[in-house]
Amino acid sequence: MSKIKGENIIKNYNGTLALNGINIEIEKGEIVVIIGPSGSGKTTLLNILGLIDKPTDGKIYIDGKYTGNFTEKELAEIRNKKFGFVFQFFYLIPELTVIENVILPLWIKEKKFNKDFVEKGEKFLSDFGILNKKNAFPSELSGGEMQRVAICRSLICEPEVIFADEPTGSIDKNSALTFFNFMEKLNKEKDITFVIATHNEIFLQFASKIVYLKDGKIERIEKGR
Repeated sequence: MSKIKGENIIKNYNGTLALNGINIEIEKGEIVVIIGPSGSGKTTLLNILGLIDKPTDGKIYIDGKYTGNFTEKELAEIRNKKFGFVFQFFYLIPELTVIENVILPLWIKEKKFNKDFVEKGEKFLSDFGILNKKNAFPSELSGGEMQRVAICRSLICEPEVIFADEPTGSIDKNSALTFFNFMEKLNKEKDITFVIATHNEIFLQFASKIVYLKDGKIERIEKGR
């Protein structure tokens, strides 16, 4: 199901409050857009909701279960089986080829390799116009190409929730349109939840919920489409 709730979330970095008393609920099947200026705490909030980082104070619940007592192994299992991520800085593994980077989450999830993984990965790469780069290494790609690979990697397992940090920041208009189309398709057909941190207002037209963030606080939450 993967309902996510953040309760009075505070994040303190060496005396600086990145997040200050955030309360947020994300229901299954929503497209939640977290929007705000640079430095407002968008990425920090995304990482905490996605169980990549831990709050200094406050609580995160997944399907009603408090995650503060979960082991690192339990947290990793949730991230792998339920969540997908598109990071702003890509985090591709340099020693792996493009196709290997894309199918790696599926390989980890299933705990074994299946040749069908490659076919599925190639389909995503083709949709995003970079199938010809499948045997290239990340160092041989442009920033926009690495972003598209990262998007394909996040989609490969068709997770319950996809967290995306500025997912269209480095890609061209056509690739951005492809991402929007995939997002709507997966949301409508498979009820996949999206949580997107961005300053790109184009995302607002797709959002079911819009969270306006400023100086580590929620200014307001609006209902979207």
